[in-house]
Amino acid sequence: MAVKLKGVILSVEDVLLNKGIIDTNVFAQVELMMSFFKSKGIIPCLLSNRKWTIGDGKCLFAALKGLFPELMVFSRHLDNAVPFKPQTASTAYVMKQMGWRDSETLYIGSTVNDMQTAVNGGLLFLKAAWYNKGTDYGFEFSEPKQIARFIDTLCLREHFWSHAIIDGDFEYYCLAPFSTYLQQYKPYSEDARAAAKFGLGHPDFWLSALVTSIYFTGIHKKIDFIASYPGHGAGVGNDKMNDDLMTFGKCFRKGYLHNLIERHTTALKSQTARNQGIALDHLNQLNTIKLNALPIRNLKTTYKNNPVKRGKTVLLVDDICTKGYSLESARKYIARTGAKTVMVTWLKTINTDIDTVGNLGLFNPYVANNFTVAPRGKTYGYHQHLVDHHASGELGEQFKRFLSWDWQ
Repeated sequence: MAVKLKGVILSVEDVLLNKGIIDTNVFAQVELMMSFFKSKGIIPCLLSNRKWTIGDGKCLFAALKGLFPELMVFSRHLDNAVPFKPQTASTAYVMKQMGWRDSETLYIGSTVNDMQTAVNGGLLFLKAAWYNKGTDYGFEFSEPKQIARFIDTLCLREHFWSHAIIDGDFEYYCLAPFSTYLQQYKPYSEDARAAAKFGLGHPDFWLSALVTSIYFTGIHKKIDFIASYPGHGAGVGNDKMNDDLMTFGKCFRKGYLHNLIERHTTALKSQTARNQGIALDHLNQLNTIKLNALPIRNLKTTYKNNPVKRGKTVLLVDDICTKGYSLESARKYIARTGAKTVMVTWLKTINTDIDTVGNLGLFNPYVANNFTVAPRGKTYGYHQHLVDHHASGELGEQFKRFLSWDWQ
């Protein structure tokens, strides 16, 4: 079940205050961020391992409570029942006291210790980089205003998926319908297409919308790995998604396998096929991809043994789904390893069903294959699996607000 954000857990160091002389210009934005939390009913909780003092030895937490009465303080020096960060128990303690679940909570921090605390707690980690760069992990925000915009336009949505299909081993979700002709879908659809094809538009919005939907609906808890589907040209991965998908995976110890799916031969584009009078089907995808038995984890470490196998689940990400040929072809290959697949896309082309492939028989998923026929499988009707008619309207409104967002 989808849930909305209830609270944030904050660190002191380089989040609320920087070490040394206070940067009053930045702190003014921190004050605006705290006011924003209050206006949205989001409860901020400060989590600290030790006592902090300011000026003549006055307790920093008391001073912050004076400025922000709604701030809840959990500090080991005030209550020895509060577990030390970065223990898993530290965030669990805060959430138990506040009556929150992990998928109703965000962690905002800056240091390596903060990152470890968020990861151990299974919380989406937003890195405050307005005072100091801190750690390389987490989704980075250069000013408090960016975090407020991220939360307001993406984390407070009520309609996370327009389409959902859960049928045995077939599981698929998308944010909203896609159409550049119908006015209610056109503005965000044109931007998504520009982002997907050319890296233009606002890819930061689309990736952020996707990861927040995955997080707040708990899908990340089902998976072990994340992979993106490659473009039409020969190669691996999706350079427009790599960084954000890897960052998201690191928040939850899910390896990002950018080269799990390899396009060994350039596939024919839909527009080119139409111009040549060719009717494409699954074979255009099945015969141009294969799996890498020893993929690279997080763009860094090559596995010595095949990680994708029975008992594991891969989150497969693509931008815009039409009839599902790409996703279904990759799913068939991954299924040959014994692993399962959860598929997500930004958008789904309107009034277009998803066609699956029937039994392909035994084949080696790690080599180029030459299938001569793709047996017809199930068809999942567009309207039958349109589970939330409000998702497109909400996404469209939030997209417009994202573009012009400012402090109220």
